[in-house]
Amino acid sequence: MDTTASSTEWILTELLRHPQVMKKLQKELQEVVGFEIMVEESNLENLKYLDMVVKEGLRLHPVVPLFYHESMEDCVVDVRLPL
Repeated sequence: MDTTASSTEWILTELLRHPQVMKKLQKELQEVVGFEIMVEESNLENLKYLDMVVKEGLRLHPVVPLFYHESMEDCVVDVRLPL
C-alpha cells in the first residue's frame, strides 16, 4: 500500500523509464499550456494524455489495495498436529 506522494514518485519513475511517453506528455503540455505558465485546474480538461498517464500510473502503483481478503463466514481452524 502506497501513499499519494509515493504514487506520484512512481508515476515520475515510470515516465523516466518510458522516454517516448514523457516526450508525448511534454508536447501536450507545451501545446495546451506552455512551459512558462503553471498548469491550472481549468487546463486539466484539455490535458487528455496527462489524464491517461496519471490513471495508468495509479493502476500500476495503487494508493490503496484493490482487494480485501476477508472470510465470508466464521470458521475454526484445527491446529493439532498428527502424531
